[in-house]
Amino acid sequence: MADDSALTSALTLADWSDLDPAERDRRRAGAVARAGASAHGDWIGPVRDGSPGEGPLAGVPFSVKDNVDVRGVPTTAGSPLLDDSPAAVDATVVSALRAAGAVVVGKTNLHELAFGITSNNKAFGPVRNPADPDRSAGGSSGGSAVGVALGVVPFALGTDTGGSVTVPASFCGVVGFRPSTGRYPGDGVVNLSTSRDTIGVHARVVRDVRTVDRVITGEPDAPPVTLAGLRIGLPRSRFRHLDPEVAAAVDEVLSTLEQAGAHLVEVDLGDDVQVAAGAGNDLVFFEAPRLLARRVRSAVERWPERVVSPDVRALVGLMASAPVTADAYEDARAARWRLRRAYAEVFARVDVVLGPTAPVLPPLLGEDEVITHNGQQVPVFPTVTRNVGPGTVAGLPMLSLPAGRSRTGLPVGVCLEAHPFGDTRLLRVAEAVQDALREVVAPR
Repeated sequence: MADDSALTSALTLADWSDLDPAERDRRRAGAVARAGASAHGDWIGPVRDGSPGEGPLAGVPFSVKDNVDVRGVPTTAGSPLLDDSPAAVDATVVSALRAAGAVVVGKTNLHELAFGITSNNKAFGPVRNPADPDRSAGGSSGGSAVGVALGVVPFALGTDTGGSVTVPASFCGVVGFRPSTGRYPGDGVVNLSTSRDTIGVHARVVRDVRTVDRVITGEPDAPPVTLAGLRIGLPRSRFRHLDPEVAAAVDEVLSTLEQAGAHLVEVDLGDDVQVAAGAGNDLVFFEAPRLLARRVRSAVERWPERVVSPDVRALVGLMASAPVTADAYEDARAARWRLRRAYAEVFARVDVVLGPTAPVLPPLLGEDEVITHNGQQVPVFPTVTRNVGPGTVAGLPMLSLPAGRSRTGLPVGVCLEAHPFGDTRLLRVAEAVQDALREVVAPR
């Protein structure tokens, strides 16, 4: 058989549309084969989905994070905690893509229960970074990002609670789109938070995300955007304590955007990082045990016995032993609304905000608790998610773009955020930014 990488490498949706049906079938078969045998730990397993339907995505392969239901396939959420009964129906988002002719070729690996940011899964194995297999691909949607980065599929579905689409996109050098919370149908998902969860999309180019977004929502595209005169807000909190190589890459991005005519405006979101790390976590820890109970048939006190990854077992144990009170949850909700008002004030002055997706480069696999950052030992989760956490609490549309590489070839990303339900315009802005960065971000 021909090398699978040659069958699928770096094809966009436009490339797929140019293939004749026989060649499309051949390449899709290669994607299924790679889903069954990957050295990067990015797949739970292949899905043999039958013949493609008709529509704008006819015959195009895609993958689905294994906390999203695909009919006839177990939804494991990367954990023995869930049973292995096949899903009876597709999640609505999967159904919409299949109705447009797309074909599921595999379920992708993730941080166990989607409860972490490294995708170092002890049940199904770690997801390895395509630029350096000794490093994390990010999480929790690590497998989704890796499958796109390696060219197995042109797009993939992930989920995002607190950075689970944007962080893997940054670490793997692909595009990661988190729509406004509530904009995509949310059924058929092993949820952690009604306040913060959403299905998201990984792809190589923003144009492909726009296509997938139209299929899922039925919304028309926003008009094209030019960077000349675009007001880009730079929140102070996003640019503090950056890894020097992240800072250098982002500085080059900002210089390119200024040369293209964008206006860079420093903005202040107050205690956004603190709200995300405090109230944002309380939202999740109050909602998660109630949502997981829909999928798990034992009492919450028994759940830690069936969770394999030590970091996730500790979190599940904490939910059981020290549950968030109703009063604390109401306080967290109030903090969320304060944060949304702070963002609204900022978006009265600027069109989008931009910052480094993550303040650090991808950590080594096994660094699940602490990493060394700028000479200090710091906790992994709040450090990696610091910049993207606030937007997820506020429910904003967010999109991470490739923004260059470190001296050793590790990807760096920048994240754009827009006002709630300003998704279609954000996608147009992101496309314009990606076009402007083509000289900065060499194709890989």
